[in-house]
Amino acid sequence: MANVLVGVTGGIAAYKAPGVIRRLREAGHEVETIATEAAFRFIPEETLSIATGRHVHTDKTWWEESGRVEHVSLARWAALFLIAPATADAMARAAVGLGEDLLSATILAGAKKILWAPAMNPEMWRNPVTERNVGTLKSWSHSFVGPAAGLMASAEEQSGVGRLAEEEEIMAAVEKALSENER
Repeated sequence: MANVLVGVTGGIAAYKAPGVIRRLREAGHEVETIATEAAFRFIPEETLSIATGRHVHTDKTWWEESGRVEHVSLARWAALFLIAPATADAMARAAVGLGEDLLSATILAGAKKILWAPAMNPEMWRNPVTERNVGTLKSWSHSFVGPAAGLMASAEEQSGVGRLAEEEEIMAAVEKALSENER
């Protein structure tokens, strides 16, 4: 199977990341996780660590005592970098080439294949800036799964397009992206 790096960003859908990680491991993939500081507002670091069976890579672990530069070594290690959930902020950072946190620096360090699973408020998803950023990332051969339509976490909106894709849909997109790498 393959090495899959999962990036978890700071949206309410972060609580679904352990389910995706579990499914990846059940499929036989080796999984490492990067979490942004904002992700920890929605899910404890320990939960992600338990899901992977490994420590979570963060901005605090970016430069290890061993001298290993995490963003470069993780980009080289991963056959696929899945960002789930992917916030509008994470996509915007990638689209303009920012590398000031471990997640965005790993993208810049040459991750082989990148799959975004967006999750955000429907208004944010429909925003022309987000649409432009998605278009930019697609033009660089980044792939997308979702977002899905359905009930939203916010009490302000009952439903709309912006939900994290279901685990089955994410897994199908992962397998498709990995099979494309083999060609």
